[in-house]
Amino acid sequence: ARRDSLTGLLNRRAFEEAFAARDPAAGPYCLALCDIDRFKRVNDDHGHAIGDRVLAAVGRKLAEECAPHLVVRHGGEEFVILFQGTDLAAAHEKLDDVRTAIGTKRFRIRETDSPLGKVTISVGVTTVANSDPASIALDRADQLLYQAKAAGRDCIKAA
Repeated sequence: ARRDSLTGLLNRRAFEEAFAARDPAAGPYCLALCDIDRFKRVNDDHGHAIGDRVLAAVGRKLAEECAPHLVVRHGGEEFVILFQGTDLAAAHEKLDDVRTAIGTKRFRIRETDSPLGKVTISVGVTTVANSDPASIALDRADQLLYQAKAAGRDCIKAA
């Protein structure tokens, strides 16, 4: 009930529990909302099975690159990362590294070995105040994510 079966990552419920249980003394905290750009096109052009593989691959890369921080599949093609003991500048730098790693990976369709095309992510990342409920922090990160999408995608907006 706390793990996403497709990606193997923890899910929204696990995020909410971890967010509520965070230790203020272990801060600072940052929260990032990551979205795969134009993901609907992947599903439309290549089918949901290929889309599922892309979701799993992006989830794995986020988890690998952002360890030991909490990475969850929040829903659809969105992932949330809760950075503990990391300020906004360091979270932004880490996210830019993973954004670049995903954007330079050449995804291929296993069955045909044909290229899938470039996969990119957009990210909104914000600091989390000790008094912030998850909904407020997520709303801030979501607004920043929308700004990243409006700025042309494949970028990070932070505040």
